Amino acid sequence: MRSLLVAVAAAAALSAPAYAQAPAPAPAATYGVDKTHASLTWKALHNGLSWYTARFTKFDVQVDFNEADVSKSKVTASVDVKSIETDFARTRAAGNTTDFNTELGGERFLNAAKFPQATFASTAISKTGDKTGKMTGNLTLFGVTKPVTFDVSYVGNRYDPRSQKHKIGFQAVGSFKRSDFGVTPGGPLGDEIKLEINAELIQK
Repeated sequence: MRSLLVAVAAAAALSAPAYAQAPAPAPAATYGVDKTHASLTWKALHNGLSWYTARFTKFDVQVDFNEADVSKSKVTASVDVKSIETDFARTRAAGNTTDFNTELGGERFLNAAKFPQATFASTAISKTGDKTGKMTGNLTLFGVTKPVTFDVSYVGNRYDPRSQKHKIGFQAVGSFKRSDFGVTPGGPLGDEIKLEINAELIQK
């Protein structure tokens, strides 16, 4: 009887689907963002009452990833500041024709005409847990470069049979003050900006 139970257990283990097994470490390689499975959102305190949320729709991220030694990993990113999307056009009151995307991209807030691109380049990455870490880097915004630190979560990795390449997934959360980049706080939006990036990246 015992032999039969052992045989059944062994057969079940062999027939278990591949996704039930722990994935192997991701290959050390360069990974580019899968733009159909990525988002970049920002939040600002509106009139001191709520964290107003919007996003950028055009951005790029590249990661030189080394899972065995994350300190050797590097991250670079760029954002098209003009690609701001608030969804205000879908929620504004009837008769309101305000283009809030253009307003926020204007000189008073993002000044996208003068500074059309924001960039980030990591300078140090370290682990804080099995799947968590800290990433510090230089953020360039409004023509000013300042260090910013993100809390990073390594969501996981898998081999994608459709592309026949490996994919990795991350979340990064951080914040900065507009005043640190030379912007005088004012208007309905507060000084602090919170950023959150959720992205799948595919091996190049």
